[in-house]
Amino acid sequence: MTATLVAILSLTVLGIPIALSVDRSSRGPMIIGTSFLYGSGTMFLVLLTLSLAHIRWTLISVSVSALAIFCAAAVIARRRPATGNRQRPARPHVFDLLTIVTIAGYSLFATLVPLWEWDFWAIWGLKAKVFLETGAIDWRFLQSHWNTFLHPDYPLLVPLNFDFVALAGGWNDRWLGLLFVAWGMALLFIIRAMAAREMTPFYASLLTLGLAGIAVSTNIGLAEGALIAFSSAGVLFVRTGLLDDDAASWRNGALMLGFAANCKNEGMALLVAVTLAMLAVSWSRVLTVSQENHTARPRNRATARLLRLWPAYALAAPWLVLRATRALATDIAGGSALVRLMARLPHAHLILGYLAAKLYKPWFWVALLAGILIAPAAARRREAFVLLVTAIQLVFFAGAYFVTPHDIHWHVLTSWARLTGQITVPITFVVFLMLANSLRGGEDAPHDEATRPAVPARSDQ
Repeated sequence: MTATLVAILSLTVLGIPIALSVDRSSRGPMIIGTSFLYGSGTMFLVLLTLSLAHIRWTLISVSVSALAIFCAAAVIARRRPATGNRQRPARPHVFDLLTIVTIAGYSLFATLVPLWEWDFWAIWGLKAKVFLETGAIDWRFLQSHWNTFLHPDYPLLVPLNFDFVALAGGWNDRWLGLLFVAWGMALLFIIRAMAAREMTPFYASLLTLGLAGIAVSTNIGLAEGALIAFSSAGVLFVRTGLLDDDAASWRNGALMLGFAANCKNEGMALLVAVTLAMLAVSWSRVLTVSQENHTARPRNRATARLLRLWPAYALAAPWLVLRATRALATDIAGGSALVRLMARLPHAHLILGYLAAKLYKPWFWVALLAGILIAPAAARRREAFVLLVTAIQLVFFAGAYFVTPHDIHWHVLTSWARLTGQITVPITFVVFLMLANSLRGGEDAPHDEATRPAVPARSDQ
């Protein structure tokens, strides 16, 4: 246990200058949450780079590489100008104590016995153990046709984090569960800080407590824990960037989405969903003034916002290239996917009905839908981005079952609950916020409106 805690602390320390280089004003719960996530994502990049450079993983080689990144990020953070603390302090509330109790209970659940999930034994843990023994990513192991059951096309952020913990203190199936506690806690820290900007301490702490049950994954040993943390944080940061035109939130959102894409294929799909939703809510023209001749010209706002996501695409690209160049098999797209799609389309109503019957916590989704319908129309328009992202993800997930080479009933039973559980945090956040603001009489968020940058004039030309 001690070695795992030291590894988690090391990842957090590694991430501090990275988090500050992204947002110099980050403080309190926000800096704690983003630091661990950035440390976890950066360690994946370190081990991936060392492997591609044919440098064997050792505690020394990994530590030296991480220290170099730490120093470079610290220099960047020092040079980044302070923009003032835009974040409203997250004042404690009694509900925060209940959140701590909830996380303590989850910690016991995650570490009570060695990791027990079949997918840990056959996919995530198996890959990590093979890589650890090799001292690098074993591409021949991933390319072998005997190993298609372990999804060789899946990104490697989670297995490589397992390997870092093992390098620091040896392999222990039981205490690897603490990593999932850390990913969940990091997300809750970020949520608490974000909620404090838009709600009173009562509502912010109540929301965090309510999300404590879904921000952590019960599938200990699988990639869901990391994916939920990175993807939820990424979507919520992009939401803030869209609403406040906040450059730091855009940077945080893009980087988190890029790391989410390296957790699992669903993270790749999320990046596409975010891009489509962002384009949908941003397609308008903005007047910009030329400094040379002081004339106004229209500029497409969607294009400008799309460019702000370039770090996400840059982080997702390496694994896509490696997966293609090393011909790592992808089961969903294998064989005649189009033939399977055409054969199942006539039975779409039966497939969709089965998905509805097996939905993750159906009453929870009914409550969310009711909250969306009850909320004022203006609030729904304000939160259109997150609502669209969730809808697009559901379409992607459902569409995968129309082309799967596996038996549909088996595939739905083994994956649908996990898939729908991955996307619950952002939609719950915005629905709660809409209802909370409605109960408060439609008041503005408590953070100072002066902290928001001026919105440029628009033109319909």
